[in-house]
Amino acid sequence: MDKKSPATAAEAEKLAVRLVGEYLTACRMTDRAQIGNYLMKLCSVSGVVMAQAEGSDSAAQRLEGTAEFIRKTMPLSPAKMEPIQ
Repeated sequence: MDKKSPATAAEAEKLAVRLVGEYLTACRMTDRAQIGNYLMKLCSVSGVVMAQAEGSDSAAQRLEGTAEFIRKTMPLSPAKMEPIQ
């Protein structure tokens, strides 16, 4: 990644995957049920930062689009998860 130009979408996604794993590990979860709560905190903070950067309408549209993608494409039942660490 060139440090002077913005990350590509692929670079940003790779970085996000790594950092979310590090974040969840740092949260010291004791069971799987905590994952949703910790990730919602991350989403909440991200939404606030998006709203501050782009305005609340744009931030809400992005989050609603993500929710719709999840609703349409992700399994209804919890999936088998591999260790994050």
